[in-house]
Amino acid sequence: MPKTATAGFGRMLGAHAAGLLRKAVAIPAWPALALLIVIAAIEQPRLLSLPFLLIILRQSVPLALTAIGQSLPMIGRSIDLSVGGVIAVANVTLALPAFAAGPAWMSLAFPLVLGATIGMFNAVLIAFVRASAVVVTLGVSVMLVGTSYLISGGAPGGAVHPLIRWIATGRWGTFPIAGIVLLVIAIVAAVMLRRSVFGHALSATGASYGAAWLGGISVRKELVVAHVLCGICAGIAGIMLTGYIGTGTLNLGADLVMASVAAVVLGGTTFGASAGGVGGVFAGAIALTFLANLMTGMGVGKPAQLIVQGLIIAGAAALARLRAR
Repeated sequence: MPKTATAGFGRMLGAHAAGLLRKAVAIPAWPALALLIVIAAIEQPRLLSLPFLLIILRQSVPLALTAIGQSLPMIGRSIDLSVGGVIAVANVTLALPAFAAGPAWMSLAFPLVLGATIGMFNAVLIAFVRASAVVVTLGVSVMLVGTSYLISGGAPGGAVHPLIRWIATGRWGTFPIAGIVLLVIAIVAAVMLRRSVFGHALSATGASYGAAWLGGISVRKELVVAHVLCGICAGIAGIMLTGYIGTGTLNLGADLVMASVAAVVLGGTTFGASAGGVGGVFAGAIALTFLANLMTGMGVGKPAQLIVQGLIIAGAAALARLRAR
């Protein structure tokens, strides 16, 4: 082969490798998920069986729902750290006798109304008062956790409505109902971000708040809608978690706060930009859930799992900064 042809072929391979590297940095969830599948095929092949994959899908639903909601304010350069508090209040409330024995619509509507109300409260302080999103939502989270203690009297328990149990644990054939709910919400969110006026306006707001405002975009409205939808997604996640465990418990959902941020960043979404879209966020949530099951199957203890998850969150933050630069 002539030297010029060899050099051209080498440059082509180099450009292709560089393109793959850029994509891996932009959306690390996909290569991470592929790596986990390879490791599982070697160490724990049973994790790749269809029944177990469906179990992993069901387990990932609360995290994926929370992460999809979290991605919306993050695209608009905001964040919501109160999602764990929304889940905690929804959980202890749905386990009260009035909800467990009452009409099904109460158990379905309350978490959604709660999430929307908290999202609206956060958005007013963030978009109109211009308060720090981190400080506001962290303070609201603490308030909600305290509220969950008051509702439960510090001793949660009880049962939940049968419909909530069915949504979280039921199956349509072999496919989990919770997985169907997740896929529907993910598709709706993806279409909304790609096709709707709100999606384009939110992206413009995140890219440059000042430029979007000068361009005639109602930037405050976009942030309000993003936070309200984030709260609603957290409410649905609360339904799923509550139905899955079947009772009330303290601090339910606390571990989903930073895990949702990690899933969002792994999926290619950072403050003001989204390279991977909803599909990337979905892959990030699946990867984190798959990793937890893989480590459990390999006999890795909970302390080591927490260390690995912390490293992933720190690595996701570093990747976000690298993409921003």
